[in-house]
Amino acid sequence: MKLLEEMSWPEIEAGLKQTKTVILPVGATEEHGPHLPTITDTIQAMEVARAVADRQNVFLAPPLHYGVCRSTRGFPGTITVSHDALRAFVKDLLISFTDSGFANVMILTGHAGGQHMAALEEACQMAVEERDFRVSLVSLFDFIDASAVQTPHDGHAGEMETSLMMVIRKDLVKGKPNEHFPVRPRFLIMKNVRHLMGNGVMGNPEPATPEKGKAFFDMAVIGVIGALEELESDFGKK
Repeated sequence: MKLLEEMSWPEIEAGLKQTKTVILPVGATEEHGPHLPTITDTIQAMEVARAVADRQNVFLAPPLHYGVCRSTRGFPGTITVSHDALRAFVKDLLISFTDSGFANVMILTGHAGGQHMAALEEACQMAVEERDFRVSLVSLFDFIDASAVQTPHDGHAGEMETSLMMVIRKDLVKGKPNEHFPVRPRFLIMKNVRHLMGNGVMGNPEPATPEKGKAFFDMAVIGVIGALEELESDFGKK
């Protein structure tokens, strides 16, 4: 594994002769119900990226721990940045990766909120318009088969994430609270929805198991490897 943060510049320079691909894990620091840590999204992205980097000849960059967290802003421990701040920061990171010699960058996010994903996508688009390189944006949840999830419309801190954390960091899982699906307005734009969020869960942690977590994790790893193949291919080149 080429762990960027532990390598000297000559080691990185030598490694760039073997591969010019790097994975940037992106997460969030955000409440995940009463049973999961605030670093859940980052840990999930980082550990999937580590598993991929163990199998593939790629660099692994240090993770980005902060994202856009709108619905969970009112909870202690949720540390959010604005859409514009995330977009600008990630765009700068992408440009700097190209300046450092990388030609292929994958952003692998473990946080998939709407504004968060929009900021990342815009950052990628702005960067590729400015520099000649290839970039992919993937969420690890893109690759988890919905038919393998018992809970319909499972989401934040629910069956999927609790199962994954039971495999990745079971020591940080504090039980399995009851299901909770907050009812939020369909069209109304509100300043704060904390009073509608209950315990912070948006799904059902109760059916979570380590066995499911292992299956979900493997799906994510296989999916990311497939996305890497697309990134490193000639697909879309003129």
